[in-house]
Amino acid sequence: MAKHRTGHLFRRAKNFYVRWSIEGKVFSKALRDDRGNPISTRREAEEARAKLMAPFAVADEAAALESVAAKLEGRKAELVRLEDELNPPITIAEAWAEFLASPSRPDTGPQTLEIYDYQFAKFAAWMKEVHPERVAFRDVTKNIAEAYATTLNHGELTPNTYNKHLNVLTMVFRVLRHKAKLTGNPWEEIPRKRHVARSRRELTVEELKNVCQNATGELRILLGLGVYTGLRMGDCATLRWGEVDLQRAVIRRIPNKTARRNPKPVLVPIHPVLREMLKEIPVEQRNEYVLPQTAEAYLKHRRQLVQTVQDHFSKCGIRVHRPGTGEDGKRAVVEVGFHSLRHTFVSLCRESNAPLAVVESIVGHSNPAMTRHYTHVGELAAGKAVAALPAVIGDSQPAGNADNDGGAVLLKARAIAESMTAKNWKTKRAELLAVLT
Repeated sequence: MAKHRTGHLFRRAKNFYVRWSIEGKVFSKALRDDRGNPISTRREAEEARAKLMAPFAVADEAAALESVAAKLEGRKAELVRLEDELNPPITIAEAWAEFLASPSRPDTGPQTLEIYDYQFAKFAAWMKEVHPERVAFRDVTKNIAEAYATTLNHGELTPNTYNKHLNVLTMVFRVLRHKAKLTGNPWEEIPRKRHVARSRRELTVEELKNVCQNATGELRILLGLGVYTGLRMGDCATLRWGEVDLQRAVIRRIPNKTARRNPKPVLVPIHPVLREMLKEIPVEQRNEYVLPQTAEAYLKHRRQLVQTVQDHFSKCGIRVHRPGTGEDGKRAVVEVGFHSLRHTFVSLCRESNAPLAVVESIVGHSNPAMTRHYTHVGELAAGKAVAALPAVIGDSQPAGNADNDGGAVLLKARAIAESMTAKNWKTKRAELLAVLT
C-alpha cells in the first residue's frame, strides 16, 4: 500500500529537493521552475512539491476510499449477520404458516386455501430436492423461479393451472416480502401462458335422465339439486334444512363462492320434482344438513366426492374427459362434471324463454355490475322459469302434473298474499292476479 505520497522538502546548498516513499522505496527529485532553473525559495518549492505529488495524492485518496468502502461492506455484512441471529429470516419450510398468519394476505375461503397449500407445498418439495442448500425464503432467485416454472411447463399442467400456480407463488412472496426481507419478487416477471377458457359442456335431457334415474341414495338427491337449482356442488352438498322452505317452495342460500365479498342470498324456486324428492326425507331425519353423509364427504374429502360423481357419469356411459387428454402422460381435462349440471340448468331455462335477468338471479351471478340488472326480479318470474324445466327423474311426479301445478300456484299465491303490505298492495295484487290467471 502506498505511504508518504505527499512528499517532504529538504534543501541542499541553495536548491530545494522533494523526497517521498512508495512501498518502502525512497524517491527524490530536484525541484525546478517552468524555465528549468533550480528553485531556491521555500514558497516556490512548496508549490512545485504540491504539483509534483498531486497524482500520487489522488491515487492515495482512491485507495483510502476503497478501503473505507470495503470496511463498510464488511460492517454491513456483520450487521446483517447479527440481525439474522436476533431475527432469523423466514425459511421455505416456515413460509406457508407465516403466510396464513399474515394480516396482509387476501381473505380467501378454506377450499381455495387448500388448493394454495397444495401448490406451495409442491414448490417447497421441489426446492428441498433440487436446491437443498437454499433454506431461507429469500434464497429463491429469479433463475430458480424460472427453473421451477419450466418443470411445470412440460405438459404436466394446463395453461390455466400453470398460470394459477405461478400466481399463488407470486402472492405468497408479495405478502411475505417485508417479513422475509426480500429485495424483489422472482415470480412477477415470468410470462404467463395464453389460456383459452373452456367450460364444462352441458348435458342433454336424455343424458340427464340417464344420470339421475340411475342414481340412488343421497347421490340421487344431490344430482337433483344440481339439475333443478343450478347451485354449485359445494352449495348443494352442504345445503341446510334451514335454507329450504318446502311450504313456499323456495331455497334461500348464500353461495359459498361469493359469501365473503358479497353475502347476498340467492332465492331458488323449488321445482315440483325436486320438492317431491325432498319431501321423501322423513321429518325426524331433517337435522342440520339435507344430505348429511354428502356434506361430511364434501367437507372432509371434496376431491373424493368429485370423483364419485365423475365415476357415476362414466358408469352411465358419459365421457367425462376431453378427447385427446389423459393419453401419453398428458393431463386429463375434465369435460363433464357436476358443474355441467349448472350449465345445463342455465341452458334449459333459456330454452324455455326465461329472461336472462331471471336466470342470473337464480344462479347468483358473481359480477356486481350484472347483479344490478336482476335486483328486482320477483319470485313469480323465477318460479315460472324453474317450473318450465323438464322432469328428468322418472320415479317423481313430472312438472306438468295438474295437481302439482295447482299446488305450486296456490303456494305462490299464498306467498304473495303474505308479503302484501299497505305500500306494495297494488304491485302484489297485480302479481296475484297474474298467478291466478
